[in-house]
Amino acid sequence: MRKIVFFDIDGTLVDSPTQIVPDSAVKAIGRLREAGHLAVLNTGRPYTHIDRRILDITWDGCVSGCGMQVHGEGRVLHRALPTPEQCRRMRDLVRQCGLDVFFEYEDGLILDGTRPWGPQVAHEADSLGKRGLTIALDPDRPDFHFEKFITFDLGGGDMERFTREASRDFTLIDRGQGMTEAVLKGNSKSTGIGILLKHFGLSREDAYAFGDSTNDLPMFRCVGTPIAMGGSPEVLLREAAFETSEVLNGGIQRGLERCGLID
Repeated sequence: MRKIVFFDIDGTLVDSPTQIVPDSAVKAIGRLREAGHLAVLNTGRPYTHIDRRILDITWDGCVSGCGMQVHGEGRVLHRALPTPEQCRRMRDLVRQCGLDVFFEYEDGLILDGTRPWGPQVAHEADSLGKRGLTIALDPDRPDFHFEKFITFDLGGGDMERFTREASRDFTLIDRGQGMTEAVLKGNSKSTGIGILLKHFGLSREDAYAFGDSTNDLPMFRCVGTPIAMGGSPEVLLREAAFETSEVLNGGIQRGLERCGLID
């Protein structure tokens, strides 16, 4: 019987420290599809931010932006965006709360050019800039908009106010070490899975998921078999059916073999 497997990207298909995409993972996904199963990306990154090396692998679908865009069989099945008013309100709130931020949009990142950036924002801007994406510095422009955004509390930020006000319209995901991911309410990795299960006529029991981070928790909770990459945080391991090995140690291949999805 056909199964569907959802794959996170950063820390799952791509080793975060080295940015290596292991050949074992690419070949295992090919074998998975040859066996008649479906392979789907499920990432927090906007679709246009996904590494070209990953997109060059053949996929049956993609959940991107933590569920804010869903592709299936080459078609857009779902697309959500914050309103212009929500975007402006979050820009102003982040400033008033003294948080570091980058706003993710289709062309790249928008950083706040009115203040210095912390190391996490500078690193992400450098990484995406090297891949040819736009790094804009003008959140005050009239057409300011974003898909989702990420904040960092570098110390002294008013996280209590930010959490209280931002959570009216956005789901806030604590990524640890002062990092918070903000996604428009009603969208998540799990809602994207629901859309694709319905599209392909499959059930929760037919679904598997590989992940490594706290933003994979919604994904883990709506599939029959959640699989944590080696070295995942304890909160994710508690939700997993099992822990496979690390990215560079054949984690994807070993996990698929253990599930009996590839020989």
